[in-house]
Formats: sequence, structure tokens, C-alpha cells
Amino acid sequence: MERTVEARLEHDLVAPLLHRVLLTIVIASSLVVVTAVIGGVLRIVPWAVGNAIVAAILIRAVRRGYLRAASLIQCLSLVVTSIYTLTSGYGLLDVSILILPALFLLTGVLLSARWMFAVVFVTDCIVVALGVAEIRGWLVTPNSALVMYDDIADAVVMLTTMGAFVQYLVATMRRAIVEARLAHKKTRDILDATNEAIFIHDAKDGKILEVNEPTLQMFACSRSDLIEQTSRDSSNKGALEYTVQSTEYVKRAISEGPQSFEWQARPRAGSSFWVEVGLRSASIADEPRVVAVARDITTRRRLEQRVREAETFRAVGQLAGGVAHDFNNQLMGILGNAQFLRDAVAGDAELRNCADSILASGHRAADLTQQLLAFARRGRVRNLPVDLHQLIAEVIALGRRSIDKRIAIEQRLGAKHAVTIGDPSALQNALLNLLLNARDAMPQGGTVRFVTCNIDSVDGAPRENNLALPPGQYIEIAVEDTGVGIAPEVIAKVFEPFFTTKDSGTGMGLAAVQGTVLEHQGAVSVISDPGCGSTFRLLLPINSSSKVIQPVRTEESTQLATHGRVLVVDDEPSVLSIVRRTLEWGGYDVVSCSGGRQALECYSQNRFDLVLLDVMMPDLDGVEVLRRIRTINPEAKVMLMTGHTEESVQAGLREFPDVILVLKPFLPKELLAQIRKLPLHDD
Repeated sequence: MERTVEARLEHDLVAPLLHRVLLTIVIASSLVVVTAVIGGVLRIVPWAVGNAIVAAILIRAVRRGYLRAASLIQCLSLVVTSIYTLTSGYGLLDVSILILPALFLLTGVLLSARWMFAVVFVTDCIVVALGVAEIRGWLVTPNSALVMYDDIADAVVMLTTMGAFVQYLVATMRRAIVEARLAHKKTRDILDATNEAIFIHDAKDGKILEVNEPTLQMFACSRSDLIEQTSRDSSNKGALEYTVQSTEYVKRAISEGPQSFEWQARPRAGSSFWVEVGLRSASIADEPRVVAVARDITTRRRLEQRVREAETFRAVGQLAGGVAHDFNNQLMGILGNAQFLRDAVAGDAELRNCADSILASGHRAADLTQQLLAFARRGRVRNLPVDLHQLIAEVIALGRRSIDKRIAIEQRLGAKHAVTIGDPSALQNALLNLLLNARDAMPQGGTVRFVTCNIDSVDGAPRENNLALPPGQYIEIAVEDTGVGIAPEVIAKVFEPFFTTKDSGTGMGLAAVQGTVLEHQGAVSVISDPGCGSTFRLLLPINSSSKVIQPVRTEESTQLATHGRVLVVDDEPSVLSIVRRTLEWGGYDVVSCSGGRQALECYSQNRFDLVLLDVMMPDLDGVEVLRRIRTINPEAKVMLMTGHTEESVQAGLREFPDVILVLKPFLPKELLAQIRKLPLHDD
């Protein structure tokens, strides 16, 4: 490879030299013709014209790539010219012998060492032949009598020595030039092979002296746009901005040491991008210089922005989870008391309507907290096999009863495997949210379509989804609509919490959908074309080995508990009051505690048929209380209440699959219905 580069550099050295020699012949021949015409010596005109024509032909041959042939013809023509001059002039002592050093030099440069030694040998033979011919009288010249055999020896020695010296000189010169150009090319290739843009600045005035090829590609400009004074040309805005910003840092790099800054480049072609520029002083060829390396950091800045957004969303999620937990406790008091009030004023229609309004508002608030919990990825409390095709059918049935009849709902369920592990209610709410969003995007009617298919994730990036998923099989649920679509500047924000384009929206619907899908180890994405509708794609891992568990309906019987002794544990007074009142109204004997340690002390001293236990408590969490109660009595019946569950709590509940979990907020009748399904021991 290096030999090929060296040969190419030799070619680049020989071609310009031969071209100039031939061009000189053309110009000289033209001058001879002009001089001859003016002086009237027309006999040399054909000679000059012939030389000029031959040289022009050789120039054209050089340009077409026939460098070796043109060089050989030129050198042979000099040999012939020398022989003709020697034989037709003054023989061995003719002044034309001075042409021979030029012949040696051109042969060594244009051809090779072998050709050069061959020419020297031929020249020596010709000189010996001419000398012998003059001495013997075979060649009659004006100086024939002056030539002796020692003159022949001197001429041969002189020419041979001159040939050797010229060859050494040419070889040294060629080697030095080739090595210099090869070193320059290696350095240039190394600089051009980097991914970073490199600027070489003059340390005195900060001017750009040299740049590498990636610089030209990165900034979409030519070398002349950046070098020397053109870098200050106001027509080249990108170069001007860089020069103005880098000049101060060049001075600092010399006086203070290495410098760095970030710069938003705006090339002539393409969009702007961010680069990080690092500068340090250096001595290059004994000249003070400042080397600047510019690295494209656009991707890094995007990743940093995503990390910041993820941290923000995580913080908002933690806040949302805590707020939802406290809010659910307050809703317990509102809904419970509203239910008691409604039952107490059953005969007064106006008061009953007021109670119904309170209940309706409380339920809407409860839905909002569920969305907050879904966004915070803390809403899933059940891990059950879910048939997504059955879930889609239920969502469509709900939608057909509540949305505009001008909107058609279709389904194309092509997935062979449609069972996933998760919370049916959370997944149903996510699909229902997407259906309602599609409805709002089609005020004049249209079509909503649910499409499913199975896909494999091999490289961790299925389809157009940007979220990396582990390898495995997934079901894709696409919710397509023919609505107004989503504007490009809005589509990146649709999953952000509290972002909405609706006049009355909360901005939590799609954020809750994303939270639910992420909680189920899946991914969600959206594609949209304004005026042509939108498509939301949900990817959920499938579990083909699980069978859907159908809910078992418990028939009412005499075994259902209608009374018993219940221990209620909750740190929130309003919840404790509502639950206590509900159970007493239902005929149960109730003992209440406001903390986990107090509950354990009470349980160890008394007998209870049921423990109704809050999960999140400050002194001792419900799972730990449950674990200690089961240590005291392995057969103890426990029911847990929660507004939301942390991952650690969910992991703890896996030890107790028989424990029923009731989600806050709930109505008194719903709580009684759950308790009466348990076979309690009556007093």
C-alpha cells in the first residue's frame, strides 16, 4: 500500500516537470520561428515548427496519462540531437557535449536509474567511437588532429562520473520530496480520518490556517470559506460566527492553557447543530499555533435533555403518587358521608339530588387520582392473565353505548396470542382513554379501529418505537382514527402530564396510558399526519403459557357473613370513621386502631373474625402487620385497604395470595359486599 502511494507521488512529481520541459520547447520553437522570419533565415523554420509540433503532441500525451512514453521519447530525442551535433560539428571537442548533463538529469528524473545508466553507457560508447573515428581520420572535423586517446579516456571518465553524480543527486532529491509529500499525506489522511473537525489557528491573530476534511463536511462549506481572510467574510455567516467566538478563546489558550466552549453551528446547508470546541496551544513546524477540535454533541445534548425530562417525570410521578394516596383518603370521607347522607334523606328529592352531585363529583375526582397513579406507575395492584381481545371487546361495548353514533368502531384482531399479565382494570382504562381521545378528534364523525398483531423483539427496538424492549414476543394494539390528527409541534408533548389541547381536558389521559403501559413492561408510541388521523401503538409482552382466569361468581347463601368481630386499622381519622360506621351499620362488632403497633397489641389480646388493614401507615406498614398477625394466627382472615401500592408492597403481598385487596376510595356498600363474601365465624 505504501509502495503504491510512493509511486503515485513520484508520478505527481514527474508529470509537472515533463510538462514544463515540453512547454518550454514549444515556446522556444515559436520564438525561433519568429526570429527566423524577421531575420530571413527560413531554413530553420521547418526545424523549429517540427519541434513545436512534436512537443505539443507529447504534452497532450502526458495529459492523457502516457507519461512514461512521453518521457522516453523526450530523452531519446535529446540523445539523437546530441549525436547529430557531435557528428556534424566539431566532433569530440564540440560544445554540444554540454547538452549531455541536461540529458542525464532529465533521464534520471523522468525515467529511472536503469534508463539513466543505459544513457550514460550509450553516451560513453558514442564518445569513444567519435574519438577513435577522429584519430583514425574516419570523421573529418576541424579539430581532428587535436584529439588523442587520453582525451577519449578523460571524456569517458568525466561523463561517467557526471552520470553517477547526477544519479545520486536525483535519487536524493526524489527521496526527500517523496518522503516529505508522503509524510504530509499521512498526516492529512490521519486528520481526515477522524470524526472531529480540526482547525489550525495562527496564535498571533487567530486566523484559520488549515482545516481537515470532516470540518468541511460538518459545516457544509469549502476550504476557501474558512481559510485566511475569507473566514471574516460576512457572507459566510457560519465561519464568521465561529471566528468571532473562537478569537477570544485562542488568546486564552495561549495565556491560560486549554480552553473549551459550546457553540451552535448554523451551516449554509442543513439544520443547526451543537458542537463542543476544545482549544490548546501547540508548536507546529516551530511556529506558534492553536489547535481547535470541534465535536458534534447534538445527540449527547438530546440524551441529556431526555435524562432531565425523565428525572422530572420521576419526581412528578413520586409527587403524584403521594398526592393521590392522601387524596384517596380524603375522598373516602367525602364519598362515605355523601352515601350516608343520601340514604338518610331518601324522602327529600332536593337533598338527595345534592347528595348525588357530591357522589358524582367524588367519583370524577377518584378517576383523576387513578390517572395520577397510572402516570406515577403505581396503580397496578393485580397480576392476572388478561385476554386483551376480550378486553378490547368490552371497551368497544362500552364505547358504543356512550359515543356519537356517527363514529363507527371496528376491530381487526389478528394476533394469535393475546394474553398478557397485568391489571385488567388499568389496561381497560388505558384503552378506554385512547377510544375517548379518538372520539374527541372526530367531532363530525369517522372511524375508530382496534388492530392487533403479534411481533417479535429481537434487537430491543420493535417497529418505530424508540423505547428499548427486552427480546421476546409482544402483542401490538393499534388504535387508529380518521380524525383531525396531531400537529408536528404537539406530537412530542402528548404524553406529558397536564398537557392538553382540549378546552376542558386535564392533560392526564395519555400520561396515564403511558404510565400503565410502562408498568406492564411495554411501550407506547404515536404517529400522526394532520388531517389524516392518528395511530397509537401499544406493545405489551404476551404470556402464551397462562390461561385467563374467569371470575367466579359467589352465590348468595346462608354461609355469607352478616355479622362478626372486625378489627379496623387506619391512620387516617376520616377513613377510620367511615369504615367503622359502615361496618356497624352492616351489623358487625368493630374495634378500631390508628396504627400498626397498636393493632398488633390489640390483636394479641382479643379474638377477631376479620382484620381490615390499611397498607400505608407511618409506624408499621400493613404488609408487616399482616405478616406478624399470621405469625400469631396462621388462619387469620385479613383484608387490605390501599390508595396505591409501592413495588416493595406488591412484592410483599405475593406471600399472601388469599388476602383480598380493596382499592380506595370505595363506597360503604362496596365494602360490605366484599366482606360478606368471606366465611367469617359468627359469634
